[in-house]
Amino acid sequence: MTPNQWQGASIALVVGVAACFVWLGFTPVPHTGGDNAGYVALAHGLLDGAGYTDVFDPEGLPHTKYPPLFPAFLAAMVGLGAKSWAALKWSAALPTILTVLLTYLWAERRVGRLPALGVSTLVAASSAFVYYAHWVLSDPLFIALTMGALYAFSRSLADPTDGESERPLVPVWLAVGVVCTGLAYFTRSAGLPLVVAVLAWLALRREWRPLAAAAGGLGLPMLLWSIRGRGEGVAQYGTEFWMVNPYEPELGTIGVAGLIPRAFENGEAYLLQHLPAGIVGAGGPALPWIGVGLIVVALVGWALSSRDDLGVTELFLPLYVGLILLWPAVWGGDRFALPLFPIVFLYGVVAIRRLGDRVPIPAMRAVGALVFLGLFLPATASTLDAREQNRTCASFAAANGPWACYGPRVSSFVEAARWTTRGLPEGAAVLSRKPRHFYAQSGVPSRAFAFSDDPDEQLALADRLGARYVLLDQWDGLAARYVAGAVQRRPSAFCYIRAFGDPAQGGAQLLGVLPAGARTSNSVETGLVPCPDEYVRSAEAENYSSSSGIPLLEGDDS
Repeated sequence: MTPNQWQGASIALVVGVAACFVWLGFTPVPHTGGDNAGYVALAHGLLDGAGYTDVFDPEGLPHTKYPPLFPAFLAAMVGLGAKSWAALKWSAALPTILTVLLTYLWAERRVGRLPALGVSTLVAASSAFVYYAHWVLSDPLFIALTMGALYAFSRSLADPTDGESERPLVPVWLAVGVVCTGLAYFTRSAGLPLVVAVLAWLALRREWRPLAAAAGGLGLPMLLWSIRGRGEGVAQYGTEFWMVNPYEPELGTIGVAGLIPRAFENGEAYLLQHLPAGIVGAGGPALPWIGVGLIVVALVGWALSSRDDLGVTELFLPLYVGLILLWPAVWGGDRFALPLFPIVFLYGVVAIRRLGDRVPIPAMRAVGALVFLGLFLPATASTLDAREQNRTCASFAAANGPWACYGPRVSSFVEAARWTTRGLPEGAAVLSRKPRHFYAQSGVPSRAFAFSDDPDEQLALADRLGARYVLLDQWDGLAARYVAGAVQRRPSAFCYIRAFGDPAQGGAQLLGVLPAGARTSNSVETGLVPCPDEYVRSAEAENYSSSSGIPLLEGDDS
């Protein structure tokens, strides 16, 4: 075979392996995470003419948290007819396959074809990559753009000409890398380390004109987005970053000194759990050893590569690691370690290759093969186990509704949200545990209730938003802790509308928030009274069908 034929066959193999693992991990059911529904709502707002706003929120403020590229990508898909959870999952599946391909192309330039096949195959098989390939999240697109940038920058270094000590830059590939870097940042704010790495790399090379062009091309839109983020918004990363726990604001905030213990806490979690479990799957006593081994080998490879040629990848790795070590520990997880997987695997190859200087080449290749199999086989087994669970869940959901696999606690929440579509008057707003999911199921704006059991705080939030309803659900323990606590302390400020599901198995209750003038007593002996008739438009409930369609989008004529 000619070199081009070998290259074509390798690319076909890589794409086929990636597609196979994506298919093995597929499930049509929706995800319980609010980000999935949040992205869908933002896409709906773009199509509906509301602009980039929090259409799911009663105030409808400009959205200032998630960069707009992924919602725009979803909006394009919805405009082309994708209106179910299963259809929108292509937004993650296709970028995942593209990531594996770009990983191969990038690694091939650095370590050769056969090791690159091993690196890209491990990325495709990694448990977390397979898992996140079928949720409506921005991570797969972000990683694809990141790998696109790293590949482009590796292509931007031409072979040195006679008499030149450094490799000159190829303008076209440099421009592609800068564009991918900007798109990565506007997909996830975690792309900031990549931006810094690119600018630092150009500065270290004393490429002043490309540096000025890149700084201007990236800096202006980033500045405009930052200015927008300083405006009024529901949630912002800058504020949440300094909280001990963004989900428990009563714990307060930390200062700069508090970042040190946070970094150690996150470091231990990523080293011993998130990284190894994201590769070979959760569980098993060997995870800490796998994590430590991977990090040690990767650090050796990174040091060797940095000494030989300090490139964008070498600068990006410590910057990105520093970012995920410093943000709140509650945000940590294998999801945020995903961009590290291709880099860790590649640096592992670099370190193992250096063994060739001290041991026979066959022994070095045997070590590489054993490491590959030691990661690939358990990762594949984890995916096959998950596939059986996904198939069982998919069959159950087809018969009992898309949320049935998550049990009655979630199903009753969804049932309550669907009922409000017809059950509540026009212009209603509801306080709930999962406001973005509530909106995706009903089209009724929602805001998370106050994370406090002080009735004055709950009522003040409801009054400010004009929210006359609050959902006391059992999705998790937060509504029972905060909403139920406020109701028990001041029941005369609330009224009862109806219940959903079986309370003994995790049902939900929709309550009304009475006007300030009707809150006549602080007595806890009164109990809840039925809400006035004007609180309900129709008692008719929406059908809870087995369709995997998204109600918000199915009613969209855009």
